[in-house]
Amino acid sequence: MDQPQSLPTIARVTFIVHLVVAVVIGLLLLFIPATFGGWFGYPSCPGVEPQLRGFGAMMVGFGGLTSLYGFLAKSWERVDYIVRGEITYLALSTIVFVVSAITASGPVVGNVIFAVVSAVLLALFVATWLARPK
Repeated sequence: MDQPQSLPTIARVTFIVHLVVAVVIGLLLLFIPATFGGWFGYPSCPGVEPQLRGFGAMMVGFGGLTSLYGFLAKSWERVDYIVRGEITYLALSTIVFVVSAITASGPVVGNVIFAVVSAVLLALFVATWLARPK
């Protein structure tokens, strides 16, 4: 019988960093979306606040909770799909913010900051994937 393959150390670091980022940004979007967006130059759009709050709830629920599960997991099999999904999401998110910054769709500073945050998290999840047990 095969033994479960344990998580590499980078996985635990990745999951705790992602947990903190997802929960902090998610809660800010959930409770003060206009204020939070204003810090990065995004204009206040009261008509989209419910969607921003929903996105904040998704970040806390999906990003935070899956990273908590990942951090607590005892084997790679428990986190394989979480890591794959985060790599996909973060690659797309990075592309969206980079393209938005280049085309001046929204504030350049905010788009660059969120592109960098997405890219750093992407790099952590790719490093986790590369360190996975084979």
